[in-house]
Amino acid sequence: MLVCYFALLGMALNGLGRMFDPRPHYSEALGALQILEPRMNWLDATNGPQIYVTGILTNQSPVAWKDLEFECRFFDTDGVMVDVGNASFMWTIQAHDDLAFRVRVTPVRPAADYGRVKPLVSAARNARAVFF
Repeated sequence: MLVCYFALLGMALNGLGRMFDPRPHYSEALGALQILEPRMNWLDATNGPQIYVTGILTNQSPVAWKDLEFECRFFDTDGVMVDVGNASFMWTIQAHDDLAFRVRVTPVRPAADYGRVKPLVSAARNARAVFF
């Protein structure tokens, strides 16, 4: 009887694990979210310059993703990385869909040092995950 109890408990915990953290994980589908048409827009605000990185995020997978984390890498004209900015959004992007995004970054260097930007999605969660 005790063996049956532990077997049922193991199956229940395994089922709960699939509910809270279903597969595939984003680390298993790194090419699923692509950024098209990235742009770097400068704004001279009252509290100093701001960079707004905009683009189109497209989901090329059959999985919906949520809780997206963006990383924007800034390079000079020689291709040397000069700055980085991060942002998190509680958005959901459906399977085979796209959405526009905007990430605000406070620059730490003069505008002349920023030649191009390479934004990417550094993390996301399977939208079928319950709660967290």
